[in-house]
Amino acid sequence: MNPFGFALALTLLGAPSAPTDLAFRDFFEPTPRELRPSARLLSLDGQRVRIVGYMARTEEPPTGGFYLCPSPVLVTESGAGTADLPPQTVFVVVRSARGRALEHRPGPLVVTGVLELGGAPDDADRVFPIRIHFDPPTSTDGAAGPGEPATAQP
Repeated sequence: MNPFGFALALTLLGAPSAPTDLAFRDFFEPTPRELRPSARLLSLDGQRVRIVGYMARTEEPPTGGFYLCPSPVLVTESGAGTADLPPQTVFVVVRSARGRALEHRPGPLVVTGVLELGGAPDDADRVFPIRIHFDPPTSTDGAAGPGEPATAQP
């Protein structure tokens, strides 16, 4: 079977569709009183997205995932845990890290997964309004281990 036939067969069997690129600047529409989720962000709820950001460095890292920010961030516990995070922060849920903290990775990360909006608590009872359920890498290019975000240059 040729490579084109194989790719077509994967698509027909329900392989994930190509993700939509999302940027942190697309998250909110500022108003005089508050930040409101943008129409673009709301329209992507439940869809596969790809975003480039930086893993927040925390004194006490969360379990089961990490915080992805538009720029490098150091979060100190004296800042009330997550109070130092920018409003556009995404919590990236990594199924393979359930119950454990991930090691900090410096540099930009490309994260692909399903966007979930809302205040539903996760397994650790954290409520984070913007989450991405991480898709594990399917290639074996050596950039990351199974279930870990791949590092890439934007």
